[in-house]
Amino acid sequence: MRISRVAIVTTALLISPLISLSPVVADNKSPAPTNQKSIDLKAAYKIASDQFRKDLKIYEDQRREINRIYKEAIDKALADGRASKSEKQTQIQKRQSMNERQSAVIAATVDRDAAIEALGSPPVAPTQPGKAPSTSINKSPQTSKSPTPKK
Repeated sequence: MRISRVAIVTTALLISPLISLSPVVADNKSPAPTNQKSIDLKAAYKIASDQFRKDLKIYEDQRREINRIYKEAIDKALADGRASKSEKQTQIQKRQSMNERQSAVIAATVDRDAAIEALGSPPVAPTQPGKAPSTSINKSPQTSKSPTPKK
């Protein structure tokens, strides 16, 4: 009996530090990673998607401004052409005003095309991250028997 009491006390003394440390150790341990890479990819995609939306809005605003200026130039050329018309114009004067109007339209078109080219290409949308492969799926080849043909 005396040996069993000594054994119990000794065992209790040896186990007590481990028991008192186990909650502390459990608190310090980080939780098991739950596809940390997948979470990082989703966060990175969200950030890239938000940046893409901002860049696209800026690009579209600049393009709208270029097109607004182009439309104003075309409207001005057409208005000038209408203002220069009169019934007393000769055929040569009519052709000259038509050529001036066409030249103004062509110049406005060239300016617009140059401005759009200087603007650059539109931003490219980020690609969505794929699904993380599941670790529980066994991808080893099956070793089952092939079916035998019936007779």
